[in-house]
Amino acid sequence: MPVVAVAGGGGDLGRLITEALFETGKYEVYVMSRKAMQSDASRISPLTGEHYAPVIQTDYVSEDALVEQLTEKRVSVIVCAFIIDSDSASDSQLRLIRAADRCACVKRFIPSEYNVEYDVGDDVLPYPEKRFHLAARRELAQTSSLEYAFVYPGMFMDYFGMPHIKTNLRPLYFFIDPAKGQAVLPGDGEARMSMTLTTDFARYLALALELDVWPRVLTTATSTVSLNELVRLVEKSLGRKLEVRYQPVEKLLRHETVADLPTNLDIAKEFPERFPRGLDQLRALIADLEAGVALGAFDLATLSGHLDLVKAFEGRISEPTRIEELVEEAWKADFSQ
Repeated sequence: MPVVAVAGGGGDLGRLITEALFETGKYEVYVMSRKAMQSDASRISPLTGEHYAPVIQTDYVSEDALVEQLTEKRVSVIVCAFIIDSDSASDSQLRLIRAADRCACVKRFIPSEYNVEYDVGDDVLPYPEKRFHLAARRELAQTSSLEYAFVYPGMFMDYFGMPHIKTNLRPLYFFIDPAKGQAVLPGDGEARMSMTLTTDFARYLALALELDVWPRVLTTATSTVSLNELVRLVEKSLGRKLEVRYQPVEKLLRHETVADLPTNLDIAKEFPERFPRGLDQLRALIADLEAGVALGAFDLATLSGHLDLVKAFEGRISEPTRIEELVEEAWKADFSQ
């Protein structure tokens, strides 16, 4: 039974991964965090039967300090759950990879790359921040001792149940704004999108640690539908039609937004700390992601040479949530009334 460290384990997605690992009862789990966290909430290690404080406080600045901390805790698996959207976050992950490679105890590493295949051209995924993920891939490829894998959930399904489902994700709307009765789809709306609920993603990632050997790519997608099908699911649950508009993918690629979802306009105003450059920053983020969906980057059914964790662990855990179930739960009562 290994010791697992979740870097960024106190964050939005990191907390879910940490909780899923704790729930297995198989691992001594540590949260690596820049922020001071309560360390008096000790846990009992399934390895030793003794109490331990499950927090490693670090600033990720010193590679030597990271080596010392990982070695002291006898960490054998690192799962990174940073939000990789800046040079600072990227550099922290790169130092963690180098430190892990220097530790005799660390054998496995999962980088923070939780969406889709990033090693593709802009004609498939026009996402500028993918350069940070590619840097991590190059660093991992140079390691001498680490087994590593990329885990792809596709789009996080939570976005299509907000605000009526419990989620750790911060609010943002893609393609559909059910409460406002609107949808804006790229192209003809026939692009297909694979999805996983965040809690299911975390459970499958935790199960992946049981595999003797990791294929390079692991997937967790529980649903794949076209955008037009997604609109129809929402309309069925709401009991009314949405106002659906379509916008050319070429305009999204140029960040020329044809139409905004109304709730995103509110989000840009209410959360200036998330979008310091305002509405233009939010629009660019959404345009890149939606263009990637339209160009096929989020259709995990087209992948080959990967391991589908949903099939591999079928029957091992409760049935994952499908998009039909989530939409029904979130919008059946028509909360917009």
